[in-house]
Amino acid sequence: MVLEVTPLNEPLGAVVHGWEPHASLSNRDVDVIRGGLRAHAVLVFRGHARPTDDQLVRFAETFGDLVKGSEWFGDIAPKPEILRVNNLIDDDGVAQGTGASDSLEWHSDYSYVHTVGKESFLEAVEVPSVKPPKTYFCSQYDAFDRLPAALADKLRGLRAHHSITNYAAGGKRRPHEGTRNGEDFRDDFQAKRARNRELGIERPDIPEAEHPVILQHPDTGRDILYVSRGITRRIVGMTKDESDDLLKELAAHSTPPECVYGHEWRVGDMIMFDTLGTLHRRDAWDPSERRVMRQMSTLWTPPAETGASPQ
Repeated sequence: MVLEVTPLNEPLGAVVHGWEPHASLSNRDVDVIRGGLRAHAVLVFRGHARPTDDQLVRFAETFGDLVKGSEWFGDIAPKPEILRVNNLIDDDGVAQGTGASDSLEWHSDYSYVHTVGKESFLEAVEVPSVKPPKTYFCSQYDAFDRLPAALADKLRGLRAHHSITNYAAGGKRRPHEGTRNGEDFRDDFQAKRARNRELGIERPDIPEAEHPVILQHPDTGRDILYVSRGITRRIVGMTKDESDDLLKELAAHSTPPECVYGHEWRVGDMIMFDTLGTLHRRDAWDPSERRVMRQMSTLWTPPAETGASPQ
């Protein structure tokens, strides 16, 4: 295959043509992709045949061990590495995937675990026909580089607590049959746990974790600002007011409109992004409209967490 990487006229991102999901990546292919990711942080693979689950997992595994995210969210899936992100429900009224049709706040995938997300992959299987939601990306390299020197020095000694509790925004509209709007993320999760208990299936609890506010990316060697509005709950060692004020300041600093790329999905798009070096969020959509995505992430243990037991 011959991969072509074309930068977008956006604050970050590039389009990749030429990927052949049925074929193994050569060393040159891997170098092109890694180089594109270092340069652009977000790669939109477009124009290829739809990959099977096996092909998608094989592609992602080229870049590292994969998180078995579907297990944390109580899903029953043939490929636990693939997290189903959708608003569908099964015949028993249990959510088939996670996320429903709510908006999702700025976050970095799996920042709430000790082995955090490093690269992420998100593929569009179905998108709503009416007002399809965008996914937005911003660079946390850029966010760090724009910090005032005194604030950067202050942040280097700090750690933050990350948790996905109450992450979903919470929809208010009643969904049509076969879809789900996520009126209560915890209800969806508890329904899956109840079903799994009946089936004798054990799933691990969703963890929480602490990480440095400033991380050095293991591939680029660059510093990144590692907090998000959606998942970072508090700065360790600060009062609630102090922590809330600082996190609010950092969230606004990271995501000014001129630093954000909003991706308009086409069916078949597969985005690979530097989940350590970016934040992303998504719009809500009409819960009567189906949106079906496949998501995966590689994992990495930050140096400060070495020796800690993954949860």
